[in-house]
Amino acid sequence: MTGAVVESWNFEEIVRLSGYLNVVSTNYPPTALIHDGVSDEKVTTNGVPAYFITQVGLSSHKEERAQQLLERLYALGDWASGEIVERHRRDQERHETGYYQLKPRLTVPQMLVRRFVKKNPGSSVGNISVGTNMSIAAAKGVVEHLCLEGILVKSADSDATYSLSAAELARYQIVDD
Repeated sequence: MTGAVVESWNFEEIVRLSGYLNVVSTNYPPTALIHDGVSDEKVTTNGVPAYFITQVGLSSHKEERAQQLLERLYALGDWASGEIVERHRRDQERHETGYYQLKPRLTVPQMLVRRFVKKNPGSSVGNISVGTNMSIAAAKGVVEHLCLEGILVKSADSDATYSLSAAELARYQIVDD
């Protein structure tokens, strides 16, 4: 049961104060209504949710309070809060595992080719071209560069196919696990 509302926080203010990246845009951002009751609740009226967050356990420090509000909104099923919280968690995990220190950093086309070849080892340039929606010339250029960097290896067959190198598989095994 909700208690009396003692404070109201709009979504943009929560995200700004939390220090998290705002990775969503929504036409109907949630509002956190802080109340003096004992539990968090989501009340939907005419399809519009209202989020009632108990003040019990909330920090008085604004940044920490905003982070707690995002977590609680997410726990109540708010999509936008969930996207922001999950993005923050991913960024934290990447920072802690050294993901951002991995070299070489790949361009978008290079990453697309790398991902495609990882999922489809033994692919030809034609298959890579179709699978990544690149022209054959562009795919060939990216593949050649990735081979020079030691990320891809070319088969010895007359019909050249490509796979991730053993070093590349090992390097990303740490991050994937």
